[in-house]
Amino acid sequence: MPSRFPGSEKARLKDERRRAVQPAEELIDHMSPGPDEVCVDIGSGIGYIAIPLSRKVSKVIAVDIQREMLEAMVEAVGRRDNIEPLMADASHLPLADASVDRVILINVLHELEDPEGAIGSIARVLKAGGRVSLVDFPRRPTSIGPPVGERIDIDDAIAMFRHFHPLGRWELSEYYQVEMERH
Repeated sequence: MPSRFPGSEKARLKDERRRAVQPAEELIDHMSPGPDEVCVDIGSGIGYIAIPLSRKVSKVIAVDIQREMLEAMVEAVGRRDNIEPLMADASHLPLADASVDRVILINVLHELEDPEGAIGSIARVLKAGGRVSLVDFPRRPTSIGPPVGERIDIDDAIAMFRHFHPLGRWELSEYYQVEMERH
């Protein structure tokens, strides 16, 4: 069973080491989001991506399974019209079919208890031609990230999203990023 990032360690989600290794703006630049996009950030945590992304898109639905994480995000930014915190499981997203332009999974694929269910839920809520932006850790030691045995390599991650077409992939020293489109 995958381990979930503990809410008690939420400060690590925005520490200087993470900012150096996974700069939020760099991750967002690779996504190339459009200003009219509605995005879902699954496993948004304290809003490391959701907050800066909200400045570039129409709306961000920040999904997390831990209330503590969403509360920390709201505390950090207050209520914003275009950030909607939503406590939900990725396998059962309470969103309308074909209602979002992009789903983002930053360092969360390896934590999903039901990855197939989550990918099915993602496919359901994405519009035709919608995008998945995936970032996770390679299956080798890095300075940050979960134990190596819990990681999912880039090729295995792409294979899990078999109903999606890869558009781009970046393999960096500490993480990888993949952009995919729904068929």
